[in-house]
Amino acid sequence: MNKASKTQTAKQDGPTPHYKIGNPYEIFGIWYYPERDLNYDETGIASWYGAADAGKPTANGEIFDHQLISAAHKTLPLPSVVRITNLENGRSIAVRVNDRGPFVAGRIIDLSEEGARVLGFRDQGIARVRVQLLAEESLRLEREAKNGNFPMLSELEQPELPKTQAAKVPESVLTLDNGQTLGGGSDALSAIEIINNSRSANLLESTATPTEIWIQVGAFRNKSNAETVLLRVLDITKGEISSFDNGIDILHRVRLGPISSVEDADNVLLSVINRGYQGSKIILE
Repeated sequence: MNKASKTQTAKQDGPTPHYKIGNPYEIFGIWYYPERDLNYDETGIASWYGAADAGKPTANGEIFDHQLISAAHKTLPLPSVVRITNLENGRSIAVRVNDRGPFVAGRIIDLSEEGARVLGFRDQGIARVRVQLLAEESLRLEREAKNGNFPMLSELEQPELPKTQAAKVPESVLTLDNGQTLGGGSDALSAIEIINNSRSANLLESTATPTEIWIQVGAFRNKSNAETVLLRVLDITKGEISSFDNGIDILHRVRLGPISSVEDADNVLLSVINRGYQGSKIILE
């Protein structure tokens, strides 16, 4: 497969691509629960995988190509579309998710080598990121996949939309392959339009976002339960209970931190997991 990739269909030889959510599964003693979450919006640490896995089938039966932009996620449907923002440099791209992983504690998503290159962290190996599901695009890929078609993002046909008054857009810059830049003015582009403006993933560039690293041990409706858990992990490092309204309930989050580096956060996370809190994760604020 080359960068001018063609639509994969269920008729190809070898593994048969298919739409997949999947059942709960266990890897290295940790359980994962795939689900269709159209409101998915999380922060964490991204990593990447490359040539060593090239040519191998992905979790939904496609063929992995490290020279194409794609990603692996532990629970999102396959395929899905997410917007990944590198919070360290402000770069953001839409990415097609078609694989499972990364199965390393403290990592939220695994990009292909090309994806990591475009987002600017291939050499350093990891980056602080925000991952947001693009619901409209994901639902369109789901419909295509259930009909046996597995197009790249640039191959999706643009939907016919009613004419509307464009809302004011943020002052970010869209850089196209031909060097043209859009944004910061009256250009109002949907995510699909952004993707289809170029043969490769378009890059949105904004300013970097300063973040602090925390370990979220759990979130509880009952504050006394949160207080009990916090007491059990406070000997690892400092922590707190942070309460917020998610629109349905008041949730009380047990968090350890802030932590100065990803390496230190990995060590703290491992200690928390070893205490039995397997759902713990790294978050950024």
